[in-house]
Amino acid sequence: MADRVTEPYLVGQDDIAGELQRGKWCVYLHEWLGDEHDLPTWQEQVAARAARSGVEVCFMEIPRKDMTLVANVHALPSFEQVIESVAALEHYRGVVAGRRWRSRRRRSAQ
Repeated sequence: MADRVTEPYLVGQDDIAGELQRGKWCVYLHEWLGDEHDLPTWQEQVAARAARSGVEVCFMEIPRKDMTLVANVHALPSFEQVIESVAALEHYRGVVAGRRWRSRRRRSAQ
């Protein structure tokens, strides 16, 4: 299992099983689902794709953060690793929000 949290990067549904087989876990921001997916459907799709690769997954919703953790039931992250992952994604969210805010501010000043 991976010991430390990496910088956030997006993994598509087709690649989640491979990440989980390597002992990684994934935390998804709910806004990444976009308009075309709802959370229950997305979870069903992820579980089905992972099952085809022989990976049994579990989901843990983090409602106050609008995030969902996806993990291999045989390689669960520690509590500290989850906390670190959530913190990294919250930081990422703040950076992206800051960029959007600065971009809008520049456009309105023109």
